Amino acid sequence: MNDLVTTNDGWNDAAAEAAARVLRGTLPKFNDWRWFRGKEAEPVEKDTRLVAIGTAAAWASGRQAGGIPDAASRQAAARSRRAWQHRPDKLGAYAGRQNARDPWQSTRFVYLVDPDTAEAFTFSTSSFGGHEAVRNLADSIARVRSAHPNALPVVSLEAAPMHTKYGRKSKPVFKIVDWKATGSGVWDAQLPPPEPLGFDDEIGF
Repeated sequence: MNDLVTTNDGWNDAAAEAAARVLRGTLPKFNDWRWFRGKEAEPVEKDTRLVAIGTAAAWASGRQAGGIPDAASRQAAARSRRAWQHRPDKLGAYAGRQNARDPWQSTRFVYLVDPDTAEAFTFSTSSFGGHEAVRNLADSIARVRSAHPNALPVVSLEAAPMHTKYGRKSKPVFKIVDWKATGSGVWDAQLPPPEPLGFDDEIGF
């Protein structure tokens, strides 16, 4: 009889540390109808597909405009991935400055993964258009999960026009191009359940 040997090689612990971070992997940014990735601002290739695996909300300040939240922002997002974080009362060094902009910005973080390479991405946004993109994606996820509780959307990074008081601008869009199933759960009886229920299994609509 062969005994099953389980080796604790530490990878699960290291993965848990990575998952606890607010920013994970490469940081994509949106600007003027185009998507970029990383510090080098490399253009995101057309038809790039990423799996949207989660989101978090926090009040971010300091260097958030540059894509890096300060310690308070990291702690706020880490305390709760779902519950909204209350805006801090103090403006700190910004208080009293003439025409000072409130440093605390309501920020959304969207966590994405390349299904082929497992590369992680974190998109952070405090703009109106960015928040709208996250809300629209969340709305689609909620509706599909009413029938498929374990559905994850595959998205392409797109752009759409947005009318503002400054004229016609652009806003980011997470265009859903496919759906994946993960884990196990109750599926619509009219649709065959994916087999096996793995990360790469597609939902057959």
